[in-house]
Amino acid sequence: MLVPERGSPETTVVKSRMPALYRRGSGSLFAMQQRTLEVPIDSIEGARLAAPFATRLEVCHDLSSEGWTPRMELLRACREVVEGTPCTLVSMIRPEIPGGSRALDVGAFTATPRLVDACMREVEASAKAGAHSVAVSLLSADGHIDMDANARLIELARGFGLVVAFLRTFDLLVDRERGMRDIAALGFTRFITAGVLGWDASVATLEQRVEVVRRDIAHAEREAKRLGRAPIEVVPAGGVRASNARAWLGLSPHLHASCRRDGVISREELELIRGEMR
Repeated sequence: MLVPERGSPETTVVKSRMPALYRRGSGSLFAMQQRTLEVPIDSIEGARLAAPFATRLEVCHDLSSEGWTPRMELLRACREVVEGTPCTLVSMIRPEIPGGSRALDVGAFTATPRLVDACMREVEASAKAGAHSVAVSLLSADGHIDMDANARLIELARGFGLVVAFLRTFDLLVDRERGMRDIAALGFTRFITAGVLGWDASVATLEQRVEVVRRDIAHAEREAKRLGRAPIEVVPAGGVRASNARAWLGLSPHLHASCRRDGVISREELELIRGEMR
C-alpha cells in the first residue's frame, strides 16, 4: 500500500509500506525515498477505480485536452472517495478563461493579471473543496518561471495548508537548469516532466527522455545541497506505463501515469504498474 504525504510542504514526509528506493549518483547516496504513484482523473468513476492503487489523484477537468482546473463538485466528491484512506488529492490549477488560449505552449501559461487572479481564486476554491495539494504553473513570456506570480500562489496555498507542486509545463522552459534553480528557490515540493522540450513526448526516445530526467535529478540534488533542504521531487510523466516503469524507477521513486487504455482508465494497467513499483 502506498502512503502519501501529509502535513505542510516544509515538513512533508512520504511514507510507504513498499520497499525504499536507493539511488547512487554524482558520487553520493541519494536520500532514501519511498515510491509514489500519481494518477490523473477527470471523473468520479476514475477516482473510485484509481484511489486504491494511487498515492495521489490529480483531479482535473477534461483530460483529453491535458486537463483544466476541476469542477469543485468533482473535487468534493473525490474527497469523499479518499476520506479515511492514504490517498490524497491534487487539484490542477489551469483556469479556463473565456477567449483564453488552449494551446500547450509558453504563451498559454504566461502570467497576466487576469490569469493570476483566476489561479488565486481556484487555489482558494480547491482548498475549500477538500484538496490536499495544488499543482500550479505560471511562466514569463520569455519561457522562464514567473517568480513573483508563482510566489503569490505558493503563499496563498500554504496559508490553507496545501502542498504545492509544479505542472508539466516545466517542459516548456527554455532553460531547464535555471528552471530547477527557480522552482527550488520558490520551495515547490515536486514537479512533473516528460523529459522533453515541449509537450509532445513522442519527439524523443525513452532513452533520451531518461537522460534528460537524469540531469534534472542531478540539478535538483545540487540545488538541495546549496539550499540546505530536501531535493525537489522529480516525477516522470508522459506515457509512463507498466511496460516502461522500471526505466523511470531506476531514476526516481515517483511516477505520474494516466493508466489509460483506449482513452479510459484501466484497472489492469493500474494493477500492473503498481506491481512494477513493489
